[in-house]
Amino acid sequence: MSVNLLALFDNLGENAFLGGFTFVLGMAVVFLGMAVLVIIVEAIGKIMSSPSEKEPREKEPKVEKKVEVVQEQTDDIPEDVRVAIVAAISAYYLSNGGRQNEFKVKKIKKR
Repeated sequence: MSVNLLALFDNLGENAFLGGFTFVLGMAVVFLGMAVLVIIVEAIGKIMSSPSEKEPREKEPKVEKKVEVVQEQTDDIPEDVRVAIVAAISAYYLSNGGRQNEFKVKKIKKR
């Protein structure tokens, strides 16, 4: 029995072409599918994070009720200086994000 080695390579060109085409087509399908998934996830993220179609409400500053303060006259700091200190502290905290903080001025003393 003689083995014809040339018969193994009869359809080599056609088989190589089909194998290469299958490889390229598989890679294209995978990357195209991944691109579609990324686009869908990005679109859903933008839809979820966008404000609703309702009329946007502006945040209204909370109005605090006036609290009656009992002042002790043991120190000699004038009222206008106290108000200026409290206003400066409030302006500082409002310029840093404007979020509600737990800081309250209870007493101002001279050192």
